[in-house]
Amino acid sequence: MENIRASNRVDAIRIDSDKATTTSFVKNAPRIARYSLSDSVDGSNNGMDYHIEIINKDDKLRVLKFLRRFFFRDEPLNQSIQLIPEGEDSTCTELEDYCSHSSFENNLSLMAVSTSGAIIGVLLNGKMAPLSNEEPEYIRLCKNAKFKKILKLLHQLDKGVIVGGQFRDSNVLEIRIVSVDTNWRGKGVAKALIEKIEEIAKQQGFHYLRADCTSFFSSKICERLGFEQIYKLNYSDYVDENEKPIFSPASPHVEALTYAKKL
Repeated sequence: MENIRASNRVDAIRIDSDKATTTSFVKNAPRIARYSLSDSVDGSNNGMDYHIEIINKDDKLRVLKFLRRFFFRDEPLNQSIQLIPEGEDSTCTELEDYCSHSSFENNLSLMAVSTSGAIIGVLLNGKMAPLSNEEPEYIRLCKNAKFKKILKLLHQLDKGVIVGGQFRDSNVLEIRIVSVDTNWRGKGVAKALIEKIEEIAKQQGFHYLRADCTSFFSSKICERLGFEQIYKLNYSDYVDENEKPIFSPASPHVEALTYAKKL
C-alpha cells in the first residue's frame, strides 16, 4: 500500500505552449472526434498550418496509433516504471482502454491535423466524475500491476483535490491527455488545443477546467495559460510499504501537480 510522507497543496497538468502558428478550427470537419504530457515549452513560429477537429469514434484507431508513438513512451511515469515493453508495436492494453473510455464519443476531445492530413497533436478530455476518497472499482479490478500504480497515483491526486474543496458542486471538464508530435513541439499546438477546449467548455456550461500534470513541461504550460495550482505531490514522498518511491522519473519531472482554471 502506498504511503505519502508529505505533500503540499497547490494546482497543475501537462501540455505544449507557445507562440501562435496559423490555426483554424474546422467546425464541420468529419467528426473525428486522464494522466498527462509530451511537449516543450519554448515557442517559435515556423509558418506551419494546421486545423483543429473534434475527435469521434471513427478516429479511434488513428488517435491510438498516434498516442502509441508520441505519448505512451514519452510520459514520465510510463518511462519510470517501464510500462510499455520494448518493441515497435508493443503497447499497454489498459492504457489504451483508459484513453478510449468516453474520450472518442463525447465530442469533447480534439486533435490538431496538418495540411497533409496527419495528426500532429491530441487532447483527450472528459467530464469529471464525482470525487470520492474510496478507491474506485476500476483500480481494484486492474490486472496490469504497473498501470495500476499509475491509476492509484491519479486517485491520490483526486483525494488531494477533495481536501481542497475546489470543485464542490461544480461542473468540471478534465484535460486527461495532451500529446504533440515531436516535430511540432514548441510551436503552440498544445496551447491552441487547450484554448479551443476552454472555449467549448464555456459554451457547454462547465465551471472549471482541471488538469493533472505528471510532467514538468505540462505544468509550465498550464501556468502560462492561467491555470491555478491547487495540489502538489512530490514523487519522492509517494512511497511504498518499504518507504521507497513508487515513481522516480528523470529530472526535471519531480512532482505531480493538479491545476484548475475557472471559466
